[in-house]
Amino acid sequence: MKKIKLSLLLLFMAMASMAQQQAPVIKQGSTVGYTLRLHGQQVAFSLTFTRLSDSVILDWKVRNTTTGTYVILPQAVSKANRLSFVQPEPDTKVVLPPDQTFFFISKTALQNLLQKRSFAYDNTIYDLQNDGEATTMTVDGKTLNLLHVVARNETTQYWILNNPDLPLICRITGNPLEVDMEINSLK
Repeated sequence: MKKIKLSLLLLFMAMASMAQQQAPVIKQGSTVGYTLRLHGQQVAFSLTFTRLSDSVILDWKVRNTTTGTYVILPQAVSKANRLSFVQPEPDTKVVLPPDQTFFFISKTALQNLLQKRSFAYDNTIYDLQNDGEATTMTVDGKTLNLLHVVARNETTQYWILNNPDLPLICRITGNPLEVDMEINSLK
């Protein structure tokens, strides 16, 4: 009887551990909230995934007042090597070039990061870190399993959701463009 109880306890502990490490599901209709730090100012920014298939359509909102849309093409979702930092234009639908993503890295970049421990974006190489820096974050009760990367010869650091379907950037610090951000909600 003790062996059965111990086995069940171990099984439940393993299941709980696996559940905590699974990436949260980001699906059509999901909204992600961020705090952006722009040149010393703090701004509330949210993204709603209105389409998640071959292409990604993101409706954005700043301070719950100004809105617009970004369209990320299928080629970019798959193989982009640049991140768009173009300032959002109010009431405009912006189709990004096929080499750019917005607030996430491409699937190819994530594959390179997981396989080679580095990836290139914006002509910068980012290396996966194992330095004890937090690689999980809890947002709205969901545990996010993150990959912490640091730019070679620069100060930029990203924390990227370890999710092959959508490697969302959850935090940026040290951005030379002075646009840092951190996720604060996921619904």
